[in-house]
Amino acid sequence: MSATKSYSGRFQEKEAVAAYDTKEYGAGSYSSKIWELQRPVVEGILRQFQIQHQRLPSLLDYACGTGRVLSQVESLAATADGIDISPQMVQSARTKCVKSRLQVGDILTQPELLSATYDVITAFRFLLNVEPEIRRRTLERLREVIRQPDGLLLVNVHGNSRSLRHPAIVWRRWRERSGPGDTMLNELSPAAVRTLLEDSGFQVIRQFGFGFLPPTLYRTPLRGLAATVDKFMAGDNWSNDLSIDMLFICRPMNRTAKRPIRRNA
Repeated sequence: MSATKSYSGRFQEKEAVAAYDTKEYGAGSYSSKIWELQRPVVEGILRQFQIQHQRLPSLLDYACGTGRVLSQVESLAATADGIDISPQMVQSARTKCVKSRLQVGDILTQPELLSATYDVITAFRFLLNVEPEIRRRTLERLREVIRQPDGLLLVNVHGNSRSLRHPAIVWRRWRERSGPGDTMLNELSPAAVRTLLEDSGFQVIRQFGFGFLPPTLYRTPLRGLAATVDKFMAGDNWSNDLSIDMLFICRPMNRTAKRPIRRNA
């Protein structure tokens, strides 16, 4: 199998960025439906931060992409920054974001991009899209700029290897085994995500799940029923570890503190 095309390489092209906005997150798409469920949760966390600390948080949306998340939550922050490695992505984000400072670059090779301390850092669709060897290094770098001890990291994984989506991914991998690898077929288990976060210096304090049924149902006459079931199952409940899209709420750990006991997959 030929090498998988990297996230940074994929989204350097205008056509790929346009397709991301119009197809992946186009009106009525599966991804847009999942974001409709996630958005009030993210907004609620930012509002709760404001209540607890009696101030608006400083916010960084890392790997901000086309500004889907940042444009919706920037009004809830005192200051808001967005960083992405793709100039084409950031160009698109500039058309949506009103107050955020947007930068292009790689925080691992350009440390000057992160010159502030943030109360809240969001990172959506990052862990799966980026190369595995970069995941931990990036999370450790983000930990360096998150406020201690009560800063929050909101990170999602949009492909759970323990979900009902997994058999379809296995089939697609087999079917496309002779072609280039596709980052859109990446998956991580809940246990693997928690281990990665803990090893990078973050403690998971809460987990939410979104999308219980296979996305293929959204392309059939059963899409209305699927959306109803997914809305009912969304949130913090027993199905978290079975949901396709998982949202982890984390705090920076004291490096000298005892690591939390990890749950089994």
